Amino acid sequence: MGRSFFDLEQNIRLKVEASDEVALQATRVNQITERYVLQTLRLVLEKCGRADLIDMAYTIIKELAINGVKANQKRLFFEEVGLDIRSPDDYAQGLHRFRNEFSEAMNERFGRLAVERGVYVLVLINYDDSGMCVEVVNNTPILPFEEQRLREKMRKGMGYNDIAEFYMDNMDNTEGAGLGIALIIILLKGANIDPALFRIFTLPDRTVARLELPFNDAYVSKRQRLAEAGG
Repeated sequence: MGRSFFDLEQNIRLKVEASDEVALQATRVNQITERYVLQTLRLVLEKCGRADLIDMAYTIIKELAINGVKANQKRLFFEEVGLDIRSPDDYAQGLHRFRNEFSEAMNERFGRLAVERGVYVLVLINYDDSGMCVEVVNNTPILPFEEQRLREKMRKGMGYNDIAEFYMDNMDNTEGAGLGIALIIILLKGANIDPALFRIFTLPDRTVARLELPFNDAYVSKRQRLAEAGG
């Protein structure tokens, strides 16, 4: 029998109280996963005196987690229906089928299959008095043309301050993930947070979406810290 959310909540609370780093792993996104993410962010941000950032942080991290989980499930779907995800023709056909056939039952089934395959999304939260860094790590890399499309959506999203305006201008050719990326950028701009503190990059064995939320002027971004360390 699965653990109750009360037990999970107590476990989250103990982790947050004991450390400045929390890790959450998911193979599918459902109500339990969403509540787990929300409760973790709430405890961290309340502990740091920045409860005002809870709603925005949760919206962004949930979006990134869903994108990562769906990316993994999409690959499993392609394997199941015998399509080559690296073929442009197969990709277009498979993506259309995946969108049309996706359901809650499929989410649960592919979530279990992902466990068997060792495919997952990991949410890593590090924080101190100056800010919080959240990395949503997918242990499969995105394809080159997927990354190209993603970066184009990020570039276009930078030109908007209103999500409705972005949607109306791109409703005919915007993938769900593209709309979500634009939403993240617009949310950050609306909160006067530098959108450059949101990054997505791919490595040979994983894809990483990083969000940094400064709490005060003392915060130093991870990129700056690595540069200063010569890394």
